[in-house]
Amino acid sequence: MTARLLVVQHEPSSPPGLLGAAAAATGVELWVVEAPGEPVPATLDGADGLVVLGGAMDADETGDYPHLARTMDLLADAAAHAAPALGICLGAQLAAAALGGRSYPGPDGEELGWTKVELTDAGRADPVLGALQEPAELFEWHHDTFDPPPGATILAGGAVYPGQAFRLGSVVAVQFHPEVDGPLLTGWWASSTPPPNYPIAEAVAGAARNHANATRLLEAFCRVAAASPGSGSR
Repeated sequence: MTARLLVVQHEPSSPPGLLGAAAAATGVELWVVEAPGEPVPATLDGADGLVVLGGAMDADETGDYPHLARTMDLLADAAAHAAPALGICLGAQLAAAALGGRSYPGPDGEELGWTKVELTDAGRADPVLGALQEPAELFEWHHDTFDPPPGATILAGGAVYPGQAFRLGSVVAVQFHPEVDGPLLTGWWASSTPPPNYPIAEAVAGAARNHANATRLLEAFCRVAAASPGSGSR
C-alpha cells in the first residue's frame, strides 16, 4: 500500500509547501493535521513517518499552545519506534526538547533570509541531508535555537547558529525551511506587521533559485519513509 506521512501543521500560514510535490513525486500520501484546531494524535496511528512543520510560536509555549506538548510526545513515539521523522524549524526545536536536548532564545538574535548551510561529513553521508548539493543555500526565519539531544549527530552548521541540523536515530531535525516556495514566502511577508527586515524580492528570488535543491532533501526524506519497515503495513 501507499506510504503515508503524518504532518503536523501549527498554523494556516505554514503549510507543507514543497513537501506536497515531493510526496507526490515519490508516491507518498500526506495526512495533514492542522493543529490546534485538529487534535494531534498520540501515536503515528498507522502512518509510516512524521513531519513537524514550523510556526511562529516558541517550543516552550505549551501553556498557550497545548498541542506542542502532544507533538513532542509524538516525536518521542516516532523515535522509540524507529519511524522516520523530520522536524522543520519549530519542529526541530520540539524534536530537540522531546529527545533530551533543549530549545531556547538564540543569543545572536533572529536569523532571517537565505543563508549558506555547510554539511558535516556525517551530513554528507546522511540519507536525507546528503541529498543536498553543496554549496547549499536554505531559508531561515527563527529567533530560537536548540541544543541537540545527547547522542545526536550534527549534520549541518551555519555562520550565525552552528546547530542547523541533527539526527538521533530515525529523527532528523533541520533549523532551516526546505519547504518554502515563492507563494508561501509572499504570504508570510503579507501577514507580518511590521514587515520583515529582509527584501521580499530577494526572498522570492531565492525560493526559485533553490527550489530544486530543497526538493532533493524533501524527496529523500519521503523515500526513506516509503522504505521504512512499517511502510504499506496498513
